[in-house]
Amino acid sequence: MTVVITLPAAPRILSPQLSYRLSGEVFSMSVSSSILQTRLADLVQDDPRITPVLDRFGLDYCCRGYRTLQEASIDQHVAVSDVLEELQAIGPRPDTCDAAAWTDLPGLIRHIVTRHHRYVREHQPVLQALLDKLVKRHGAGHPELIEVRVLFESLSEEMLQHMNKEENILFPYIETLANTSAGQSRPPSPFGTILNPIRAMEQEHLEAGNLLERLRALTSAYQAPADACMSYRLCFEGLAQFESDLHQHVYLENYVLFPRAIAMEGALG
Repeated sequence: MTVVITLPAAPRILSPQLSYRLSGEVFSMSVSSSILQTRLADLVQDDPRITPVLDRFGLDYCCRGYRTLQEASIDQHVAVSDVLEELQAIGPRPDTCDAAAWTDLPGLIRHIVTRHHRYVREHQPVLQALLDKLVKRHGAGHPELIEVRVLFESLSEEMLQHMNKEENILFPYIETLANTSAGQSRPPSPFGTILNPIRAMEQEHLEAGNLLERLRALTSAYQAPADACMSYRLCFEGLAQFESDLHQHVYLENYVLFPRAIAMEGALG
């Protein structure tokens, strides 16, 4: 079923009216009772193509994906009508676009490790070196760079430790769960129920999200100043891409992998 959203030519307000075309019929409903009250994580699950739009507006759909579109927009001082305009420009959601298509949890884990964990490990040292260079050359004129470097160091250290814990403790257990036949007893673990390490990982995701928010604020949403050199611009572009990849990374864990692993464990005897 295709949903076409038509935005009205109205003033920029936080509760515009949208029209939904369903099977040839047009139903008008308030966004406040539909899209505005939908969690960011659920919007992404329905159509992952919207993630670049959310990233541009600084709407965190992973660490704080539990917030509705309206709540997140208010928190970020963003006009919801601006966000909706860009979402509409993406076009109808194709039938093959399904963020919830990951049914093979070991396969999802491999994707997270080889795509997202690898991204952090490969790009972190490059960005750290660029920040060291920028502080040395531009720190006097842009003292905020000193704090940006410190924040990125903290984020990097936390993420590297976090990923090691996932790869060595949590992910192997999830793979064991996936290989356990229905009706069999739950495999033993050193941490009791899987809820314990998952809650710890989610808390660390939230802390990473806090650091990303501070980085975004300090860098004016990764916009290099007018006097920025090429290295300055490359660094800020890299930080924006790092944030975007981390959002996708955490989203897959918080809203796809972890809930399914919890359900899988609960289904075992």
